Amino acid sequence: MGHDVGSSAAGTGSEAGRSVPVMASGQGMPEQELEGPRRLQAGRKVHGPLRIFLGLLVSLCCLVLVLRGVQWNAIAAILGDMRLLPLIAAVAVEFLTFWAIAARWQRLFAPHTLPSRASLFEILTIAQLVNGVLPAKLGPLVRAYLAGQGESKGVAFALTTIVGEKLVEGISLFVIGACLLPFVPLQDWLRPATWVGAALLLIALGVVLWVAFRRETAGRWMRRLLGRWPRLLGAAESALAALRVWQDPRSVLALAGWSVLIWAMTVFLNQLLLWSLGIEVPLVAPLLLLVVLQIGVRVPSSPGSIGVFHYLSVLTLVLFGVDKDLAFAYGVLLHLVTYLPPSLLGVAFLGKSGYSLRRLRQAVGSVPELADSSGSDEDNL
Repeated sequence: MGHDVGSSAAGTGSEAGRSVPVMASGQGMPEQELEGPRRLQAGRKVHGPLRIFLGLLVSLCCLVLVLRGVQWNAIAAILGDMRLLPLIAAVAVEFLTFWAIAARWQRLFAPHTLPSRASLFEILTIAQLVNGVLPAKLGPLVRAYLAGQGESKGVAFALTTIVGEKLVEGISLFVIGACLLPFVPLQDWLRPATWVGAALLLIALGVVLWVAFRRETAGRWMRRLLGRWPRLLGAAESALAALRVWQDPRSVLALAGWSVLIWAMTVFLNQLLLWSLGIEVPLVAPLLLLVVLQIGVRVPSSPGSIGVFHYLSVLTLVLFGVDKDLAFAYGVLLHLVTYLPPSLLGVAFLGKSGYSLRRLRQAVGSVPELADSSGSDEDNL
């Protein structure tokens, strides 16, 4: 399954005092570490419409591919015969997974004041709702805006925690994917290319670890090499700032532990839904679903990754001899469990916060200005 989630909290000015407060502002964060988020968000305005168009196009292509030859009567019969007990257990595991994601995200705020885990959980459900109904995958921006309470420095700092989370996820997915390679029934022509890709990712992991302990040197090189491309430099500086937590062994162990728990629960959820539909496949199948869908939901697509999610589910299960109709039914069920329960809870938390989706989208649109103004805010203190 894929968790592509965001955050929630109170705003500023007339919006202050809403009921989902999270963190003060990221005070004490070095000013140079906020430059990356400012540059990164400044480029989103230009590329937003193009990203939405490409996302819709990708989803449409995937829908055409996955729906071709589907027997709807067979799909209805499969879903009608599913076992309810594993389905109910899968929904419970989904909520537990969100709680664990909130706990891991909380660790990324160190060494600053940690927001409450309950507030971050609320944020994640609201972001899942936003990702499910609004285009352009605004979840990360929602997380940054609400976790930072709409304050410039808080928003910029929250963005670095989200980048750090994505780095942790990427590294752990690489480890899982590399361990799965010998057991996945790939075509002969694809296996060498896959091993080459794994070797390149291993090299990239080594570079990341080096940069984590040589941040000042890496920062100088990045500004020298990427100075002409502000948005790319912004992304690199955000990632660099997020690596600071990796210098604390206890934080690294905590992040690794929470990541193992999150992926274990996600794999268990995948397996529960396989049991619900009576699909018998090797244990490597739910593990591969984890890796494929976690990567797949990050490509530009329609709200909720409709089409992409289902197509990747079918491609993965077909590798293990599952009939296409049965694999598609599984993709539909997994997609519903992944998005619907957290989104319904997100609706409740959204109402509690006093926002509507329209107002929240407008607020998220101000993230670039908030990040850009963090320097001037400090001048006025």
